[in-house]
Amino acid sequence: MPLESMSLLRHLPSPRGANLFCPHGPEVKKDIDILRARVSRATTAFLGDSDPLQIGLDEFIEIVRYLRGAFPEITRLTCYARASTLWKAKEPGIRRLAEAGLNRVHIGLESGDPGILKFHCKGQTPEIVAATGQWLRGAGIEVSFYVLLGMGGRDHWKPHIDNTVRIIENVDPEFVRIRRIWLYGGEGSERSPECPLWEDIRSGVFIPQTAEGTVLELRRLIDKLKDVDTFVTCDHANNYVSVHGRVPHDRIAMLEVIDRFLSLPEADRQAHYEAVGSGI
Repeated sequence: MPLESMSLLRHLPSPRGANLFCPHGPEVKKDIDILRARVSRATTAFLGDSDPLQIGLDEFIEIVRYLRGAFPEITRLTCYARASTLWKAKEPGIRRLAEAGLNRVHIGLESGDPGILKFHCKGQTPEIVAATGQWLRGAGIEVSFYVLLGMGGRDHWKPHIDNTVRIIENVDPEFVRIRRIWLYGGEGSERSPECPLWEDIRSGVFIPQTAEGTVLELRRLIDKLKDVDTFVTCDHANNYVSVHGRVPHDRIAMLEVIDRFLSLPEADRQAHYEAVGSGI
């Protein structure tokens, strides 16, 4: 959870109705009141989970305003959101979110390639992501995109990265956060359930990217990002190489870090890949 560990955290309810685990508006407001009584000061807040806007635009805005009223000192209020949910709100709805006090949205871009998004059943298109990103930027809400290395597998990694770069340059988000696909479960694993991709892997439909392949994806992404003013960060432990910097200013320095790693002896690189492993 990037930069949110020191924020007020509040999970919002399921859109399928109130239940023991997912209370709706009045209960959320009660929790905000409890936080106000317990926390003397909070400058940042985060509303979870993965797509809290599914509770409905009006109810979400009501909660945002209530939180802002309870903690007027908050300078940044953040949430995750699916691009497809923001798309349904349209540009006027996104302007209402900004007026209510939402400052930043984390969005799973993951890939800018239409075929890859369709294969993984992501429920969004590059056009939807680009439009919602532009609406957010136009409303003054910061955009934080997540890019998932390995989404295209070994066969489609170049179009995965190239089309992802096109979306990033189209939106020019404040942040691009790098993650790596995690194929949990699988052969010899005690994990249950297993990642649905294993069925496609066994049938040969999807060929997983190699560890070094994801590093090459990262390099290609940074090398091609030029016409943006975006902070790129590998702020998760499952990245094999961690680079952080603003593109284009720090682009060359970031590429040099990756190239130094790739110039290490192969045995050293393989040992590093095994040591990092996979996980979320």
